[in-house]
Parts: sequence; structure tokens; C-alpha cells
Amino acid sequence: MVQNDITMNSPGVNPLIYPIVIFAGSLVIALILLTYAVSSVTMAVRKRRAQAIKDWKARGVQFSLGPVQANFLNEPRSFGVGGNGTLVLSDTAIHFAQVAPEREIVIPLRDVERAFLLRRFNGRRGAKPFLIIQRKVGDLTGFQMDAPEKWAEAINRAVGAVVGLAQPAQAAGYEFQAG
Repeated sequence: MVQNDITMNSPGVNPLIYPIVIFAGSLVIALILLTYAVSSVTMAVRKRRAQAIKDWKARGVQFSLGPVQANFLNEPRSFGVGGNGTLVLSDTAIHFAQVAPEREIVIPLRDVERAFLLRRFNGRRGAKPFLIIQRKVGDLTGFQMDAPEKWAEAINRAVGAVVGLAQPAQAAGYEFQAG
């Protein structure tokens, strides 16, 4: 007697095993794709950073401080919203090479009023204080990176800023870093 009824399940096999195996396989494929995407982005950041440093050196930029990885924020948005990149202080300017979109932001030191630290800036709060650059035109540019205190001191020394406890009017809505 020929049996026309084909069953997928072998006797004694739980019918839930097949959806679980399909789900697990899909999850493994998704993790492989995610790992590839993250490694591609990391490689692009490293490549952009190396290229920026090479370009700066080719143009004769002398590094006083940096290069360091930094996150850029701006208020108001005269330079754009912000992004990740590499920050360098030279004897004439603050240079930031943003990864995406790929661009360079240069803030001449002659345009800088002073540098100071904030705990919260542009709607963000960080574990470390933000380095805030106050330009003479009144806007504020923030960078989140390691050792912002060292950067604020170096920038203030370079621009001849006398750092006091007075809060700049443009930063009235921001939370200041104590001492």
C-alpha cells in the first residue's frame, strides 16, 4: 500500500524544533551581517582619521594638541548638527575632520573668545564634560572627548583668555562644570 501523505516530522520529533532552527539560523545570519556592518564603519572611521592626519601634515599644520577622537556638537547650527571625527589644536586654529559627512571644520584661534567645560550641552549629557568653544560671534561649539580640561587650558592659553566664573550670556541655558 502506497502512502500519499508525506509528513515533515519524524516520529518522536517535537514540531516546534523546525521553527526554532529556522529562527536560530536567521539570528546567526543577522549577527554576521551586523558584525560586518560595524567592522566596515570602524574601518571607515580609521581610514578617515588617518587621511585627515596625513592631509594636515602635508599642509604643514603643527599639532599643539591631538589628534584625538571627538564628537562634535554645535549651537546654533552654523557648522551643522555634529558628528564623529578627529580633533587637533594647532598654533593658529582648531581643526576637526568629520567622518560623515566627510568634511573639515576649522575654527581660527583669532575667532575664539574662550574655552570652558559644561556637563550638558545641546540637549546631551555626557559622562565627561563637554569642551565648549565660544567664538567671538557668540556661537558655541562643543566637543566630547578624553581630557577636555587639558584642551580648555591649552586653548585659553593660546587665545589669551582670562577664565573667570562668570557665565557667558549665550550659555545661560546650559549646566556648567564646577571648578
